[in-house]
Amino acid sequence: MRITVAEIVTTHGVRGNLKVKSLSDYDKRFENGAKLLIGDEEVTVESSFDQKGLKVIKFEEYDDINDVLKFVGKDITIEDSDLGKLDDDEYYVFSLIGLDVKSQGQIVGKITDVITGVYPNDVYVIKTDKDEIYFPALNATVKKVDIENGFIEVENFGDYE
Repeated sequence: MRITVAEIVTTHGVRGNLKVKSLSDYDKRFENGAKLLIGDEEVTVESSFDQKGLKVIKFEEYDDINDVLKFVGKDITIEDSDLGKLDDDEYYVFSLIGLDVKSQGQIVGKITDVITGVYPNDVYVIKTDKDEIYFPALNATVKKVDIENGFIEVENFGDYE
């Protein structure tokens, strides 16, 4: 399975640099020599730097703006086997999408999205029978995450309905 780690926004200059929106919090993902995928093509990072909330990346395989225009609007991906190891209490966002949400032993909804980087904590978007709930992902509200069995257990869900 492939995981999207960045979205290509536009070109930068005339030497084949691309501006990308990083979706990864792994700092070394775009360091020199890193192998990434755009579609079915493997590319190698020659250099990268941050600029105004975006990354500017130069790939070894390309030296001209005309050669990289085809990438604008595409995703940069990696194979899931290239994901780093996480601590016991950490999860990749993609692994939370689709989990059932249990409160007091009952399934109350399903996680459809996770909002990150906007609030001090992540926020789970939970689809219930009636509505869409924005639920804070805090130690005080999330009691158990069980990826293998496909659910998370939460407390105080009624406060957010």
